[in-house]
Amino acid sequence: MLRLARVEAIDVGAAGWLTAEERQRFDGMASPERRSSFLAGHWLARDMAAAWHGVLPARLSVHRLADGRPCLQLDGAPSPLSLSLSHSGGWLLVGIATAPVGVDVEVPRRPRDIDALARHTFARAEAERLAATPAADRLGTFHELWALKEARGKRTGEGMLPGQSRRVRASPVPPHAAQAISWRLGEGGAVALAVEDVEGMQLDDDGVLARPRRWRFEPADVD
Repeated sequence: MLRLARVEAIDVGAAGWLTAEERQRFDGMASPERRSSFLAGHWLARDMAAAWHGVLPARLSVHRLADGRPCLQLDGAPSPLSLSLSHSGGWLLVGIATAPVGVDVEVPRRPRDIDALARHTFARAEAERLAATPAADRLGTFHELWALKEARGKRTGEGMLPGQSRRVRASPVPPHAAQAISWRLGEGGAVALAVEDVEGMQLDDDGVLARPRRWRFEPADVD
């Protein structure tokens, strides 16, 4: 299940449902935007997992694995569901699945040297694809590739380390061969999902996303 929503649209109540670990992390956040995204993401994760389990959200809690990825517990024991969270520019993306899942949402917020970032983080073929993209579509292409790499790194637990990221490239494929799906979001933004059964994931986006693209991750040539 994949849910894309605006942070302000999630009613988190009084936040008395936070665990001690979550409360400690929340209290250490100085940015109001970050605090709002944290509450919305952790509440929505509980709500989605509760619907899957057929229980009340109060029985679910969000914790962290040793590598920092979020995980779900039901009544204090590990849930069979995998969880991934992402937020950007007021958007929140939550993915839950019975297999390892990674999600990412990217919204442009400040000018960046996307060519330099691509050379540092993307596989050579991806950086060349970006360089050949018409100017009007370059920001969207950059964020689409970036989101795909973030989603894959979250699914595998590798994260977004440049040395590893350059060794893998995302190639367009037909639906039956896909390991990931991407969508464009607004002006230059993107959303990505990486999971074993991409076609089996339910998408709840209030009609915001359209025209998905399917991808497969393959080894890349490294200079």
